[in-house]
Amino acid sequence: MKDLKRISGLAILLIIVLRISIGWQLLYEGMWKYDQMDGPSPWTSEGYLKNAQGPFRDHFRNMTGDPDDLNWLDYAKMSKKWYNWRDKFASHYKLNDEQKTVLNIILDGDAEKDTAPAENPPQITFSRTLAALPESVDLGRYKSTIAYDAKSKKLTVKQAVLPSEETKIKAMVDVVATGNDEVPYAKKKAADAPEDAPLVPADDTEVAFFRTFDALVRYSRAPVERQLGDLAALSKKKDSGVNAENFNYAASRINSTVKKALPYRQRLAASLQGDPERTGVTGELNERGSFNIEMGTVTRQEESAEKHNIKFGKIKEYKELLAEYEAALTQASMSYQHDHATMLAKKVAIMRADLTGPIKTLESELMDNAMKILTDEQLKLGAPAPADTPLHRADMAAMWGLLILGSLLIVGFFTRFSAVMAAAMVLSFYLVIPPWPGVPPAPGPEHSLYINKNMIEIIALLCIAALPTGTWFGIDAFFSSIFFKKKTDE
Repeated sequence: MKDLKRISGLAILLIIVLRISIGWQLLYEGMWKYDQMDGPSPWTSEGYLKNAQGPFRDHFRNMTGDPDDLNWLDYAKMSKKWYNWRDKFASHYKLNDEQKTVLNIILDGDAEKDTAPAENPPQITFSRTLAALPESVDLGRYKSTIAYDAKSKKLTVKQAVLPSEETKIKAMVDVVATGNDEVPYAKKKAADAPEDAPLVPADDTEVAFFRTFDALVRYSRAPVERQLGDLAALSKKKDSGVNAENFNYAASRINSTVKKALPYRQRLAASLQGDPERTGVTGELNERGSFNIEMGTVTRQEESAEKHNIKFGKIKEYKELLAEYEAALTQASMSYQHDHATMLAKKVAIMRADLTGPIKTLESELMDNAMKILTDEQLKLGAPAPADTPLHRADMAAMWGLLILGSLLIVGFFTRFSAVMAAAMVLSFYLVIPPWPGVPPAPGPEHSLYINKNMIEIIALLCIAALPTGTWFGIDAFFSSIFFKKKTDE
């Protein structure tokens, strides 16, 4: 071959080693990504694409579907996402009725019905019999939380009782738990009473209310545990319709911390709709001349004498900071403007992590607990197939491209074609954050202008494509020898 006469043996060896080295680097990267796919946190290029900069920024970021993580801060979208995940999870793993019940309880607090994604989770009520309500107790201010039905003689808690509500309601009765076996519930001592003053037994009606209310408070703050407990008791009865063995298996696998907490969707609502730090608080002028206090934040342009922000929510602050960053990035042309945009980008990243981090942790915890209720046979089914989104297609293309092209380069098969395709693939990585003037640099210690590690690899791959390295060492040499032999015979 004429090429061998023009290129030294050492050069040929080094080029072949370069080809195999690049092939191995691509193959190993693909193998690592493939190995991560079945883990609890599958690999994805989402983070890399969200940090895209340069002229193709919008294209790459939009592939993620939610480039600024705003969906994580939208209660309705997160609720819908969790409902869809639950249905897919139940279908894929073929959950039995008892497993579905346990999953619904930890997700929504209700085993039987869903609410619309934009609506609050189902309200879980707990009732206990109470012969009479003490005369000193007035629950009018707390009717959305607790109520007493004199006809049925039931005291009912409609939602989780806040500590402040518990303190104020208990203060309505002259009862204190003493821990004394002889007088477990006594009247409160006067402020000036001596410490050794004898305990005076509290009124029976007030004690009954105090104890009943105390139990309901515990139930309201741990509805998951109470619901599971009620179903466990029901499963022991004949003709209950609940398979005790299946239910006990699923319920016993749930972490005790989860059982004592609120259902996940209630916690989601508390974070995204009930936390004044996140959502903000507004005051709206009413007909009486006072202000109605509501959760939420209006923009500074929307504020007026009739409606204004009492507390500016962090979610709205994040959205405004995001808009400011996008405007700064678009208008940046001078060095100091790029520096300002970079500073804003860091602020956006910090605030995004602060806001979405707890929600992502909540989702991860939900999914981890769902996996615990599965049997060994169900676990063998593997993870459900991910949704067919542009991001998933990009991830699969990158992973399989690395695996296939890396393998072909190592064995020297279709070498020139493989090298060109690998160069094109690495070029797509390069264009996500190109080291060009005016483009914010990629995070990390590397400082480049036009040429970075990706571009060097592209050039090396094109050099390999320009040379017949596969015929020097590889499967291409076998086919080449057959082809040239036939041609010679002719």
